[in-house]
Amino acid sequence: MKKLLATTAVVGMMATAASAATVVDLRTGGDVTSLGQYGSFSSGTVSGNIDPWRWGPTNDYLTQTSAGLGVTGFLDSNSQLDGLVDEAITFTFDRAVRLVSVTFSYFSGSDDADIYVNGVKVADESNSNPYYFGKPVATSFTVAADGIFDNFRIKSFKVAPVPLPAAGFLLLGGLAGLGALSRKRKKAA
Repeated sequence: MKKLLATTAVVGMMATAASAATVVDLRTGGDVTSLGQYGSFSSGTVSGNIDPWRWGPTNDYLTQTSAGLGVTGFLDSNSQLDGLVDEAITFTFDRAVRLVSVTFSYFSGSDDADIYVNGVKVADESNSNPYYFGKPVATSFTVAADGIFDNFRIKSFKVAPVPLPAAGFLLLGGLAGLGALSRKRKKAA
């Protein structure tokens, strides 16, 4: 019985450690591995692509500073996410994650962001910093600036792995069954 309890405790600790949140740092020297018209990020087990967007026919470019990511392009000397020309950055994950939060820098009282999860708008003109998603399962999210006074950068975001509760319960049930079988064999002997 003691072995069963010890094994269950170890499995429980492993499941808790596996569900820890990961912060993806978008500042210079952080977790962004390439920039330009497209970028990529990788932190621990979380990775994916970054796609900048600006309204208009010209190319869009990611910019990165010690404050985070922004967007620039033709006739746009401001390399932050600004609403003078509507701009957005989309993060697409290699596998589904649970979105926790996104944090901005240079975010003042006149700034607000539109937030999309899997292409669906979940926040219109949000002035929350950090913005908390409510932990939906997603493969992408977008932060957009469309107000004339918007002028900020995306500093980081936090995600957690998608839990697999059915597998955990099956494992615990199997361990309990093995423990009961072992105890029954000892009594029979």
